[in-house]
Amino acid sequence: MDQPTESVQSNCQDGGVLLWDMAGTLIPFDPVTGSAGPLPGCGEFLPELSQDFRLVVTTGDQREGARSLLSGFGLASHFEKIYGDLFAPVGKPYGEILRQMGGNPDCSLAIGDRLRTDVASDTPDVVTLLINQNGDTVSAGLVAMVIRSLRKESPTFPAAFELLCGKAEPDDSLLGDRAGGEITHYWKYNMGFPCKLLRFSHTVLNGDRMIILI
Repeated sequence: MDQPTESVQSNCQDGGVLLWDMAGTLIPFDPVTGSAGPLPGCGEFLPELSQDFRLVVTTGDQREGARSLLSGFGLASHFEKIYGDLFAPVGKPYGEILRQMGGNPDCSLAIGDRLRTDVASDTPDVVTLLINQNGDTVSAGLVAMVIRSLRKESPTFPAAFELLCGKAEPDDSLLGDRAGGEITHYWKYNMGFPCKLLRFSHTVLNGDRMIILI
């Protein structure tokens, strides 16, 4: 689905940051070949996204090891900074990272592959896009399309999430305990491709987390 996309327009000035997980997200594992490789379309779409967002990597791996791996796949040059050693019972410190960068949580999006680890540990204001589920790998082009679709709804990601939830079809099939927490709300929606909208809560998190699943 690596189709040409328009430049993602941001009304957040320079406050928007894309916080990319590494293993499983930027570098997914192929269960068929038994090897890992870059997310398809990174070479084309990361430069496009960087026109409107600052790009950083957030990973539980050690920073230098992550930099070496990203460099080996030709990805390191696309990112302003690599934040490594990010371990927490649930989530990553996206709020603190954005404070350090001067980023705006409402205009920033976390991109990961695991519900428990790739949500914000310290703020309910950062929306998370989860990709590469159930052994299937999406493309960087599809990620760019999702971001463009959200920006058409609203210049801020939480507002776009709320607007989509208002138009989506509620579904109870995924409600309940997941990833050590609870999915409290679940909707199905079609942005031109199917996606799911979730609210996730956990006893160690303050407030629900907004999740988009493709």
